[in-house]
Amino acid sequence: MCKFFSFCLFVTLSGLCSYAQDAKPDAYQDSLQTIIDSNVSKTLKKDALFLLGEHLVQRDPDRAENIASKLQEAYIKSTDSSAVIRNNYIFAASHRWQGDYKTALDYYQSIYNYSKRKKDSIDMAKSGHFIGTINMFLGNNVISQNHLIEVASIYDKLGTAEQKADINNSLAGFYLNMDQIEKGKDKYLLALEQYEKLNDSAGMASANANLGMLYTELGEFDKAEMHLMKQKALNAVFPTLREMGFHYDFLGVLRQEQGRLNDAYQEHLKALKIRENLSSTYNLCESKLNMGEVLIKLKRYPEAISHLKDVFSYDEHQSLYQQQAAYQLLSEAYEKNGDYKSSLTNFKAFKRLSDSIYSEESIEIIAEKDARYNQQKKDAEITLLNKEKELSETKLSRSKSIQLISLVALLLLSIAAIALYQLYRKIKSKNNTISKALSDRELLLHETHHRVKNNLQMISSLLNLQSKYVEDPKALEALQNGRNRVQSMAILHKNLYTGEDLTTVNIQSYFEGLVDSIFSSYHKTGKEITATVKAKDIVLDIEKVIHIGLIVNELVTNSLKHAFNNVEANLEPKIQIEMTETAMNYNLVVFDNGVGISEKIIKRGKEETFGQRLIRSLTQKLKATIETNNTHGTHISITIPKTNKAAR
Repeated sequence: MCKFFSFCLFVTLSGLCSYAQDAKPDAYQDSLQTIIDSNVSKTLKKDALFLLGEHLVQRDPDRAENIASKLQEAYIKSTDSSAVIRNNYIFAASHRWQGDYKTALDYYQSIYNYSKRKKDSIDMAKSGHFIGTINMFLGNNVISQNHLIEVASIYDKLGTAEQKADINNSLAGFYLNMDQIEKGKDKYLLALEQYEKLNDSAGMASANANLGMLYTELGEFDKAEMHLMKQKALNAVFPTLREMGFHYDFLGVLRQEQGRLNDAYQEHLKALKIRENLSSTYNLCESKLNMGEVLIKLKRYPEAISHLKDVFSYDEHQSLYQQQAAYQLLSEAYEKNGDYKSSLTNFKAFKRLSDSIYSEESIEIIAEKDARYNQQKKDAEITLLNKEKELSETKLSRSKSIQLISLVALLLLSIAAIALYQLYRKIKSKNNTISKALSDRELLLHETHHRVKNNLQMISSLLNLQSKYVEDPKALEALQNGRNRVQSMAILHKNLYTGEDLTTVNIQSYFEGLVDSIFSSYHKTGKEITATVKAKDIVLDIEKVIHIGLIVNELVTNSLKHAFNNVEANLEPKIQIEMTETAMNYNLVVFDNGVGISEKIIKRGKEETFGQRLIRSLTQKLKATIETNNTHGTHISITIPKTNKAAR
């Protein structure tokens, strides 16, 4: 299950939440309350109420909302627009921290509309940033991008260093939601660098948390753990239960990916207990999703289903991403619990929602606007350079000390500059065209691999469902083998769209995912049979990997089905897959320590199965040679030449 939707939950938005963060919360709060309760002027009391409401929006949003209501009723005149806007920010933030995103959006939208009428760019950016981020949480990608791009454009010209860091942090989350992993990673690293220069502990904690989740998804667990531990240390500067909820949930996701399921469950449980006592139902649903996922892996399906159903119990935010994830996990939980009808119903709902979020039309709109923003940013830089050039030329023309030879030299330089500028514009125009084409191609390839993986996954699920109604053992085995072959190609496409290169595959990661899938389909675990993959630093193009993946699928399947029947009781079953590289060849070895393979099969007699014929056909297409050794188990070596491409 994709985790990128979770990243956006931990963005840092400056402004309302930053008041008096360096002061001790109780002392600051008590000092403001003392002013409010004392016999002071109405103006001073109003200012203290504003500061207290702004201070409490995250710590105690219900009380902050009550303060805003009191300000509205007793202290703010409808004609005092600045006070109305300031109070609306308190209303909006308090509803946001309560998890009531619909009401929060209404307040932020009213602030944005007023700021737009008054042509107040900074307030437009400030409110627009919240609108874009909340819509990102809810899965409204086009609306989110409209506001975030507008905010970035304003902050590029007028924003503070902190505001620029905040928008980069938010844009990173947006790109990751759209599966643009490299763009997202670059933005997070840029935001972290900017927060470090500002010594902004809350911002650094946010960026480190998001990088921890990103590297978890990429399988770089050491980097992920480092960033999550940095987040925990930074949270100590301004500790709240909300930040610790994120830390435990993100750490639980990391432990899941590391295979430490019991540790993952404990971390998610800590996060859930924290969030059950907080006001945000959005964050609570995030914990429910993570609990559902880890409980499925722990085979505690009824508990998982109960948590996942809870996601649909809250209408305050109606996040499409959370509903999408809940449907997908419910489909898996029902299937593994034997309720195939409910599984199919939830899978269909997941597909409908996925197609609505990632529709072709919305992806095209997003790509076009992103390209337009980048172009406008570059054009603004060129305009600034041109203005500086014009100013320089004006000063030179007014100088009385320039002699005739200088004028001639300036004329020649100007002619050269104009020629170079025209050449630069032509090159720049061509480069922009090429860059846009490459960007569009990359986005299309990502989406293509994503959809191919989803379609193959659906075929695999359909084959699995069909197998439940087949009683003939041979037919059942054929369906199972077919499902595994489809699954091997689905895993390949997943590796392609999540990797940095869309044309090559990391063999270590691919083989590990393939072996896990085969073991899962035969209900085997690492405790029963030890599986080892050694293919470090091997990267191959997709043409070879398709054939090699099918070969490995057949060999590992054969080992699971035949190698360990009637073996000695003290034998520790092992399967090892190793791939090495020489100057001329790739060497693939699949070994098990089971009973060995029949000599009849080695000699390709009449009893040759479809799987053996498939292996022979695939090795021929790779122009590879295959050797079988029956000593102490089955040892199959395949030598694949580098120079010959797989036959089409």
